[in-house]
Amino acid sequence: MRRIWGEDGGSGLGSDDALLKDARLSVRARGLAVYLLLLPDGARPEPRALGSRPGESPESIAGYLDELAAAGYLTRVQGRDAHGNPIEEVRLAANPGEHAAEAGRLFRWPGPEPIGG
Repeated sequence: MRRIWGEDGGSGLGSDDALLKDARLSVRARGLAVYLLLLPDGARPEPRALGSRPGESPESIAGYLDELAAAGYLTRVQGRDAHGNPIEEVRLAANPGEHAAEAGRLFRWPGPEPIGG
């Protein structure tokens, strides 16, 4: 199990609890961030799968991710995997700003479907 309060830039949430106290974020966006930050190394969460949980949808998960991005906790890069399939690289950190882009946890999941595809 991943430690909740790890070192800054390391596993867990770090010594700062900014994410948990950030009034710009909904409780559900905070919960999603904590869930993702505490996943074991090598986990490959997919927004579609998270959206299939009771009370959620792919759109709600996308909205929470958008909240985290707008507040500076999450950065996204669109790309393609070795087979040419769209992927999204997401870096999520427990502290907002540049820290997220440099030291957050990196996730890769299927990217948005091509328009008309």
